[in-house]
Amino acid sequence: MNQPQSDPTSGPRAAPPATGMPGAPPPGPPARPPRSGRPVALLALGVAALALLVAFGSALFAWRAVDQAKDAKSIALAGRPAEAPPAAPPGSASGPAQSPTEAPPGTDPLPRSVGEQPELTEQTVYTPAYERKSLKLSATCSAPQYADLDMPQTRNDSAGAEIRLNGSCANEPASFRLLDGVEGSEDAYPGMKPQECSDKIDTALVAPNRRIPASKATVFCLTTNYKDAKARNAPWRMVLVHVVGVANDGVTTIEVTAWNIPD
Repeated sequence: MNQPQSDPTSGPRAAPPATGMPGAPPPGPPARPPRSGRPVALLALGVAALALLVAFGSALFAWRAVDQAKDAKSIALAGRPAEAPPAAPPGSASGPAQSPTEAPPGTDPLPRSVGEQPELTEQTVYTPAYERKSLKLSATCSAPQYADLDMPQTRNDSAGAEIRLNGSCANEPASFRLLDGVEGSEDAYPGMKPQECSDKIDTALVAPNRRIPASKATVFCLTTNYKDAKARNAPWRMVLVHVVGVANDGVTTIEVTAWNIPD
């Protein structure tokens, strides 16, 4: 029987020659070193910065929205009428307390007391009382004469009178004087209106005890004595006095026109 021949290639294989030895396989590519962690850190830092920018943008947008909302509220409140204050409960004082001297618009800040002479203004409404009434006064050096312009009438005493005529005496010509409580102005002319007389009394007032010449064409206006008129239950008046004649015997003729002043 034939013995099987041994295969020279069978059997234990010999170890390959070491690298660098004759017949050794060529060396493979060198092993790749492990990656460094620096790129990863840079990527994480970029992501964090982006997140911070997004958060800042969101905060800025929210702040701008709140600011615009405030502006819209202010505009809405400016165009809306003021709300009335809540009603006070019964038995309590309503509204803010006012000063005793405070007055509502359109009224006198300090109302005059009873019996006090009213102030004359551009709004005063005068009503005619009488027109161009003629009075003759025959005063002498020692005996003056008076005129009550509420009636009107001449008098020999001063009761209820507004003017006094002093006759010519020595070197003094005849003259008029306004009595107590009467205010007037010589800056007048025939046909003046009561408001014009009031303005002249304010700006060109006759001084106390001043003598007004009793000569022809003399014109003056005056307000009667307010307290005396009220005591007699007579109207307070504005009067225009015009001297229309002076006779040789000293008789002086005046024409008077009067208007009632509302109380």
